[in-house]
Amino acid sequence: MPSLKNVWWDALRPRRDAIYSNWSRRLQGGGYLAAIAALAIGYRLLVWLIYQFPLPNNLPAYPIWPPAAYSQLILLLLGLKFWPAVALGSLFNTILSEGQTVWMTGIIAAINNTLQAALGAWLLLRTGFSPRIDRLRDVGLLITLGGVLPATVSATIGILNCCLSLVSDMQSLSTIWWNWWLGNVSSVLILFPAVLTLPEWPKQLQTRPQQLVGLPWLASLALLSWFVFAAPDRTIIAPYPLEYLPFPLIVWGALRLGPPGAAASILLTTGFACWGFIQNHGPFFHFSARPEQAILALQAYICVLVITALALAASMVEREQARMELQAEKEKSEQLLLNILPQPIATRLKQHESTIADHFAEVTVLFADIVDFTRLSTELSPQALVIMLNEIFSIFDALADKHGLEKIKTIGDAYMVVGGLPEHRDDHAAAIAEMALDMQRAVANFSRQYERPFTMRIGINTGPVVAGVIGTKKFIYDLWGDTVNIASRMESSGIAGEIQVTEATYKALTASYQFDARGEIAVKGKGMMETYLLRDRRPLAAS
Repeated sequence: MPSLKNVWWDALRPRRDAIYSNWSRRLQGGGYLAAIAALAIGYRLLVWLIYQFPLPNNLPAYPIWPPAAYSQLILLLLGLKFWPAVALGSLFNTILSEGQTVWMTGIIAAINNTLQAALGAWLLLRTGFSPRIDRLRDVGLLITLGGVLPATVSATIGILNCCLSLVSDMQSLSTIWWNWWLGNVSSVLILFPAVLTLPEWPKQLQTRPQQLVGLPWLASLALLSWFVFAAPDRTIIAPYPLEYLPFPLIVWGALRLGPPGAAASILLTTGFACWGFIQNHGPFFHFSARPEQAILALQAYICVLVITALALAASMVEREQARMELQAEKEKSEQLLLNILPQPIATRLKQHESTIADHFAEVTVLFADIVDFTRLSTELSPQALVIMLNEIFSIFDALADKHGLEKIKTIGDAYMVVGGLPEHRDDHAAAIAEMALDMQRAVANFSRQYERPFTMRIGINTGPVVAGVIGTKKFIYDLWGDTVNIASRMESSGIAGEIQVTEATYKALTASYQFDARGEIAVKGKGMMETYLLRDRRPLAAS
């Protein structure tokens, strides 16, 4: 029975490691402490940089709060063990800010910031969040577990901390809570996609065609976003609420470039929107009755934009992945079909041709059969027998491909192949002869490998056939006609280890191949027939 400690550990342990955990694990001792100090200083510098842009009209809060995303990204990228960097950075910020004291409110603020970062990173790591953000599931996890839940905890604790600080001139708690919550959520939704997809950005502009499309798109989106959100005279030129004018370009980027395009669109558009906001420009100020409404409108706009872009990008990636998987399955199905039917026949069947029956004036048919297969089947187990047949017939399949012949079927220990169909070739008899000779050599090698005396009878005939596919279930490409029957009789009446051919095949090959006349033999259903034994290519033909 597992201990209570193990149960709790399994319940709390993240399902995946931090994104750069291989690097962060190597930080021990002084290196780890140096990294903590550097990250804490980075937190403080980021806050200092934000405060260099004063808010207009005495607004209570910034539209986004990047330190919330920064601290959460630290733990997601490097691991939860770097939580002291967030706490230390928050304390640094309190100590170095005018009018702030460390005791009580400063410590609570540090705990709050650390808790938000740890909670958001842990939830994403616990649920297997993918930093590629290429699935709708990952978009949902980022919004709810990376943005909404940690921001809810942070805003609630932050409001309680404001009450403890006895700030008498703050606005209504509900407005502050909403500003706090939306600011944290917005920063996570803007910066997470930008940072996590950053390694993929260069891949979108690698080739000349990508650059010819991507760079004008970026320039157009930047220019349009600047005009809508940050142009000083925009309300004079176009006194309309145009904040959704960049959406077609944002949608194009998300659909065409995937999550990297969506992230770039989000960063560019919201960057101009926030810049215009703190410069007292843009639609949110000019079409809001009060400053508090303007900041809430901008934050809501950012959330709508981010969710739309990321959802579209992830949907497009999933759709493309589904298309590729469907294409792969289609190719597998077609390959299975081509293992049963020749490609021209398979193409005709896919075109809903119900019955296929083609006449061929002259082809060459080969039958091959293992001698004493019944005795062999009593000496080997069924599994060993099937393995042996599969190995030797796989060699024959390779020979059929080598000589450009069409395997028709195997029946028990018999192998049937034809030359000259489904596409006509003048040298069909020679191709079959070459395969028959190669089959003899392959069987000899097989006998030496297994140290068993394997021999085959091979029969060949040349003449007209009808080839086609009949039926609707378990169909195969098959041959019919007297030529096929005689080829089968050449094999069954042949000599072990020999290649017996009819007079028609002999006449087609005698100029290039050596034969021994066997004379007339009795052939079932045909009476007496003159047959020949194929030996080899003539020396002149071989050269």
